Amino acid sequence: MIKRKILNCISSLIIIVFVLIMFLHTNPWPVEQRDYLVLMGEEESGASNIVSAIYLGYRAFDTLGETIVLLVAIIGTMGIIGELKRMSIDRHTPISFNFTLEKEKRESNSLRTHLLEVVTSKIGPIILLYGFYVMMYGHIWPGGGFQGGVIIASGIVFFFLGNPSENRIKANQKQFLHLLEATSFLLFILASLLSLLFHEEFFSNIFPLFHYPKERFVIFLNSMIGLKVGSSIALMSISMIQERKL
Repeated sequence: MIKRKILNCISSLIIIVFVLIMFLHTNPWPVEQRDYLVLMGEEESGASNIVSAIYLGYRAFDTLGETIVLLVAIIGTMGIIGELKRMSIDRHTPISFNFTLEKEKRESNSLRTHLLEVVTSKIGPIILLYGFYVMMYGHIWPGGGFQGGVIIASGIVFFFLGNPSENRIKANQKQFLHLLEATSFLLFILASLLSLLFHEEFFSNIFPLFHYPKERFVIFLNSMIGLKVGSSIALMSISMIQERKL
């Protein structure tokens, strides 16, 4: 206990020192890049939201890396979930490793109640619509593919919880979510490589070459990211609450 307190104190002191150094230094903050983005961000990327102009324009390569990190994280999580469920079913480990209750501990095979079905089935479409709104208009104001994708995933999970028949809605089916995730990620990769065919830089906005507004490229990237994030997180969440073997 004493060692833990000492470690906490040392960690707190280190953090305080770094914060003080950051705010008490005399060197001026760099403002040239900031001013350049404010003046030229919308003109060069097509996004009036400077954040979208950065992560889908100037730093689009980093965004590609973030989607790959998410993909690896989802694959790892799905692998762990599947292994824990198989271990629980085979009785090699206690049932507590599973994410669901044992059948004999509940009256039915469903994890939902009538109240849960009613509420989630009514709220689900609203959340899903709001997620698409945030995803599609991220180039104008705060939002975008990552934020909208998480909201879309919440709407899909609500659809799953609000329907007695899990396969009644296609968005709840794992095959559909797998296909949506793979397709959106593939289109995102193709969008990054397509500019090379026109002798442009990697991940360049080629829409102006076809006389289309620049912001349409940002909308397309946000849409692919949102569908990728939404389908990935929804697939992982549904797998956690679903009893069937993966």
